[in-house]
Parts: sequence; C-alpha cells; structure tokens
Amino acid sequence: MSAELDALNSLEEFMSELPEKLEKTPYDYGTYIRWIELLRTIGDIESMRAARKTMSLRLAVPEDVWTEWIEDERNQNTGGISDAASISQIKELFDAATREYLSPSMWQKYIDFAKELSGSEDGSVRAAAGKVFGRDDPTLIVLEQAVSATYAFYCGGQELWLQYMNRLKDRIDRAADTGSNQNELVDKLQSVFLERLDQPHAEIEETFNLYSEFVTKYFADNAYESQMVNASGVVGNTRVRCFRREALEESVVTSEGTWYAFSQYIDTVSRGKQIDIREVSCLYERALLHNYCYPQVWDEYITFVACSSDESGDAVNVAGRAVRNCPWSGKLWAQLLSLTYTGHGYQSATSIYDNAVSTHALDHSMHEFSYIATSLVSAALLEYQASESKDSDAELLLDTCSSCIEAAYKLSISTADPDLHLERCCSSIITTFLENDAAARKLWIRICKARGSCSEAWVLSAEFERTHGTILNARNVYRHAAQRKLDYPERLFSAWLVFEHVFGDQMTALGAERFINIQRHLTQRRAERSIITNNDKYSGAPLGDGGEMTASGASLKRTRSGSTQYPSAYTASTASEIIGSAVSRDGNETALSTTGIPATNHNTVFISNLPASYRETHVTELLGGIECVDKVELLSNKDGSFRGQAKACLRSTSALISVLDKNGFRLENQHISIHIFKKHHQSARQEISVEVKGFSQETGNKKIEEIAKKTGGFIRIRRNRQGTIAYVVMKSMDDAVRAASALNGCEIDEHTLEAGISSADPTAEGAQEHRGTVPKAPSTSLIPRKVATPLRRPAKKLKIEKQDDADTSGLTMERGGISNKSSNKKSNDQFRQMYLNPNSKI
Repeated sequence: MSAELDALNSLEEFMSELPEKLEKTPYDYGTYIRWIELLRTIGDIESMRAARKTMSLRLAVPEDVWTEWIEDERNQNTGGISDAASISQIKELFDAATREYLSPSMWQKYIDFAKELSGSEDGSVRAAAGKVFGRDDPTLIVLEQAVSATYAFYCGGQELWLQYMNRLKDRIDRAADTGSNQNELVDKLQSVFLERLDQPHAEIEETFNLYSEFVTKYFADNAYESQMVNASGVVGNTRVRCFRREALEESVVTSEGTWYAFSQYIDTVSRGKQIDIREVSCLYERALLHNYCYPQVWDEYITFVACSSDESGDAVNVAGRAVRNCPWSGKLWAQLLSLTYTGHGYQSATSIYDNAVSTHALDHSMHEFSYIATSLVSAALLEYQASESKDSDAELLLDTCSSCIEAAYKLSISTADPDLHLERCCSSIITTFLENDAAARKLWIRICKARGSCSEAWVLSAEFERTHGTILNARNVYRHAAQRKLDYPERLFSAWLVFEHVFGDQMTALGAERFINIQRHLTQRRAERSIITNNDKYSGAPLGDGGEMTASGASLKRTRSGSTQYPSAYTASTASEIIGSAVSRDGNETALSTTGIPATNHNTVFISNLPASYRETHVTELLGGIECVDKVELLSNKDGSFRGQAKACLRSTSALISVLDKNGFRLENQHISIHIFKKHHQSARQEISVEVKGFSQETGNKKIEEIAKKTGGFIRIRRNRQGTIAYVVMKSMDDAVRAASALNGCEIDEHTLEAGISSADPTAEGAQEHRGTVPKAPSTSLIPRKVATPLRRPAKKLKIEKQDDADTSGLTMERGGISNKSSNKKSNDQFRQMYLNPNSKI
C-alpha cells in the first residue's frame, strides 16, 4: 500500500512537469519509460495505454516494451480473451510489433497467441478468432506471415518454417480422415518445400531429408525418382550458395552484427545477375536489429526499397520507421518528405515538415535541419512547375524559401552546413525560376550577416553579385569579406585572385594581391597577440609536476627521459612555433646568448629595415622609450657597419603588443618590419670522409656511390678540383670504416680503387684540418645571412667561363663601359637570370 502511495505522489509530481518535458524533448525515451512505469505501478490501464500510443507515434518501441504492453492488455480482461474486440486489439498490437522490427522471437509469441485461440475448447472463442483473422485457422495464417517475413534468414528461420510445414501436414492428415480432397494441400506443401530448398539456409540438409520423406509418403513409387531428381538439382545450386554465405554469416557473428559486416554481406548478394529482393530486404532487416540507431543503414534501406519495390507505400513505411528510430537525422526526414510528396502530394509533404518542426526533432543541428528544408523547397518548386497559376504559386514558392531560411537561422550557427546546400538551393530558385534578383540579394545579405565568419558564404555572395549584379559589387564583397575574421581565409583569397585575373585588369589584380598580403600579415599578428595574451593569463599559474607553462598557455609534459612533449597547437601557426621554440628545454630561463639578452625571453623582438643613421637611442624612442624597452642591440656587418637590423628586449607583454602594432610603420621612405625574435638552433653533426683514389677519369660518382650506400650511413660524395680523388662523406666513424673496407681493392672500369679514412676533405665547405672532431659553430641568436660553416653548406655557385683578355673582338667601348655584342657570349646578369630561373630562355 505504501509503495502505491509513493508511486502516486511521484506520479503527481512527474505529471506536473510532463507537459513541459514533452514540449522541449518530445523524443526523450527515458521520459516515456518513466511515465509508463509510474502508471503501471498504480494500475491506471487507460492512461498507460494512452502513454504507450503517444510513445509509438514518435519513437520506435522496443520488443520488451511491446511484450509488456501485450501482457498488460491480456491481463486486463479477467475473464480471458473471449470476444472479437479483445482479440482484435491484441492482434493489432502483434501486427504493430512485428512491423517494427523483423524479430523471429516476436513472431514466435504471435504464433503462440494464435495457437492458443485455435486450440481453445470454447467454440465462441474459435468463432471470434476466425472472424478477426478471416479464416478458421488463425495459426496457419500467422505461420504463413512469419515464414514469408523470415524467408531469407540464414539462421533462426528454420523453427518457424518447421511449424508451418507440420501444420500443413496436420491439415493433409485431417483431410484424409474426413475424406476431403487432399491433393490441393499436398501440392501446396510441395511448393513450400521447393521454395525452402531454393533458399540458402543453414539447415539445408535437414530440409532435403524431410522433403524425401514427404515424397515417399505422398507420391507413388514411379513418381519418386523424378521428384527427387528435380529436387536434387535445386539443392545442388543451393549448396553452392550456402557455401558462399557461410563465411559472410561467420563474419556477422564474430563482429556481433556490425553494419560493416552486413554491408559486405549485402554487396555480395546484390552483385549477382539475379537479385532476390526479398533476401536483400531481409538482410537489411537483420542489420537493423543490431544497428537501428545508425541513420546510414536506414538511408540505404530506404533507397533500396524505393528503387526495387513497385509499391511506393513500402518505401514510405520504411522511412516512417526510420524517423521514429533516428528522429535526429535530417536526411531521413528529407527522405520521408520526398517519398510522401511523390505518393500523396504537397499537402501531405508539408505535414511531415510541420511535424518535424513542431516536435523540435532537428533543433539540435542547423545542418540536419537544412536537409528537410531543402527537400520541402524542392517539392514546392515541383509544385510551382506543375501549376497553371504561376503568380500565386510564385508567392508561395518565395514564402517557402524565406520561411525555411528563417527557421534554419534561428538555430545555432555553429552547427550550420559548411557547404550551404539550403542557401544555394533557395538562391538558385529565386533567381532562375522567379527571376527576383532583389529578393536573392536580400537573402545573401541575411546569410552573410548571420554567418560573418564563413568564407564559403562570402564567396557565394560575391559570385551572385558577379552573375546578377556588377563586377564592382562583387569586388566590394570580396574586399569587405577579406577584412573579417574568417574560418578559412585562403578560400576567399584564392577566389578573389581568380576573379580579378578573369574579370579584372592588371591594376585590380595587383591591388587585390597587395590587400590580401596585408590581411595575411594582420592575421598572423592577431595570432601572435592572442598567444601573448594567453602568456599573461597563465604567467602566475603554478607549474605542474615536471611541466611548465609556455607563452601559449599550454602545458609542456615532461617524459621520464627528460624530453619535452609539445602540444599540437605548436604546429598550428607560425606564431605558436615562434614562441614555442623560445622555450628552453632544460628550463633554464637565465641562460644568455652571445648578444647578452636572455635566450628564452618571450618579449624579445627583431626589427629590420631600419635607416642606416639609426642608433640605440633612436630605436628605443621608436619602440616607446625606456618605459617599454629594457635593452637594444644593433646588429652589424663583418666590417662593423650597421646593417639596419636590431634586437630589443621589452619590459612587459603589453609593451610587446604595442610594439608589434608598429609593424609596417613607414620610416624615412621605407617600411620597418617587427616580429617576435626566433632563436635559430643548430645541432652539430660529426661527418667522416673516406678518401678514394685510383679510379679512371671516366668513372662517375654514381658507381662509387652505389658501393658506399650498401654499407649504410652514406651522406654525399665530392671530388677535388682535379677529379683524381673522391671523398665519400659518411655519418659516423663506423660507417666510414665499413665504406673504406668495401671500396678498398674494388675494381671499377678495370681500375683498382684505394680507399682509406681521410684526415682532411678539401671539397667540404668549412672543413677543418682534422675531421675526427667537429668544432661547434659559433653561437648566435640571429643568423641574418648564411655563412659557410661545418653545419651549413652554401648553395652551389654558378660557374661562369672567364673571357680571355686577348679576345676583345666582340667588345666595344661604350659610355657605360664595355659592351658585349658577340652573340655567343653572355653577360653576368644573363647567367644570373639563368641560375635563378632555369626555365627562362635567354
């Protein structure tokens, strides 16, 4: 009694909140289950029936809920199920349950219910059952439906088929006892056997043995052989098909019914010359038993039924089941709306759309909503094309497009469709069919205003202005959009450049390119500024165990070996790489570089393109004075002259931000460049050379290289200027020893090689007298020019033939100096152009 009172109090509290819950979340499965459980506890059958019907209209009801529902309805009648109304009610529930999912266990419960009615001792019950089922044997009717539904079950359908076969045998035996004509029943049972033998199933041998017994019993001796020969041919083909399906069935079982295994199964079955539609449909139903929450499975099943079935209602029924299992999928709602419009017209299609909108099924995603909105707009377009009164239907079509856009943009913009399918569809319809450019322009203004950071929206808006407006309007859209903070700015920049190259001139193209470069520069500055802001945010945060906070605010995790693992954000932008590289790996922030400025100071900037007359005081005043600048260092050339570059250490992050804003500042007819200082790290590498002699002048480096590569550790090969000695550079001493052993005494082009470890390599850039130890390169915090060191090889210099001093026949003295008029000689400038641009024709 106390349990019922508690349940009643809980029900009152729950019912007070139920309308609001169903209004906000009408597809919450847990709400319906809780509602039904409370009603069942207090025994309110009518309210419980209403709750279950409401649930079945919006959500797919699982098998256990159907079973519980049927049991409650049967237990409601204290006197048992005896009248046609109660039998019809239970029959409707079983029909709905078997349509929901193709479950052999649910069909077995349905068969047991029919057997109970057929075996009742009360004649009124049997008469009422015969009236409801339309035949005097309800069991046979349900068995026929069950066998037809589970026709292609490779495993699990044999039990239902055996019951059906035994039921037919019983009717044949009863016909023989009553003297009725049993030939018709025998022919029917034989067709059932042959149909079963033609369908692959795991119990094919059992079915064939039963057929042999059936033929022996009901056919004459002279007909036995011919019947078995025909059946043996059918069974032979079925055995081959069963053999092919065994591996597929095994993959389904081992994968526990994943969609991937079923999709492979369906593709294999559908690849044959003659496709069994019932078998493929059954495979889809089997897949849905395990994957009913996957919209992709329902989408492919709907497409298959729509293409293979002659009845349009079959696809509509499958689509209706799909949206009740996956109400969050806009693609399934779009399928249902499209099929409904094809079969029942535009009004029924709009009711599907209204149902999806009113129940908030797609409010979670603007992208999902765009599917059903696009489907409705397409149906409205078809209705407009088929209509005779274009004026009134044009207004209806425009209202449909506008209402769909407004409904979509009430949802979260973060879940919008990145490809703008709905927007493209509405704009195309308004401009192509309605020829209303003003409405389309208003539409794109609405879209760009709502999705200001979407590059694709701005590109499409500019394309609309180009095709339906003017080139100037399109250029203005590109220019305005380029100044915004976009999700993918390079998409807009590339589209703008293509637009200017096709529809603009040289001046507009150069102007667009300059403008885009400025925006790229500003984007990089914003990234640097945001990282620096995060540096201030986390500057006072305590460090974790073995980790430290970097300028980007991300934690650097230390491994046991002492190495630092950088987060993925450091590879996202140049700014984060700049700041991340400044973090000392040993955590020592007081380490000084050769310039005297702390190497790990994040507030250090590099200034270039300064006037030659500038000194430290000028740079300090330029950057904000001594309040902002801690130290300035001018960088000089080898001869000691100032080279227009400086490095400054700032006192705070706010000073750094203000200094970065001066990047590009015009100073004495030139623009200065200010960036966060990036220290160049160099790692010394020991290289050992193997000296090779004794080869022919005709021997190329490739032949020596092939032998050296086999030993491992090969880097490069060089020769001296005379070409008599080759130096094979290896990674380590061990590699060099192996290479020397392999090359020494080797014969190439009838010459025997002599190889040994070289103490000096005159061809290596910056080589020391002894290569056993490589001196460490001079440390520098800034490397503005590439100097040849053992760690850096300079670029190859172009060899220019020197002209003989005596040969001056092709030269004439001019005002500017000596001019080369010989067609066979080229100037140094021409050689330089050939080197910088090998494809140029000079």
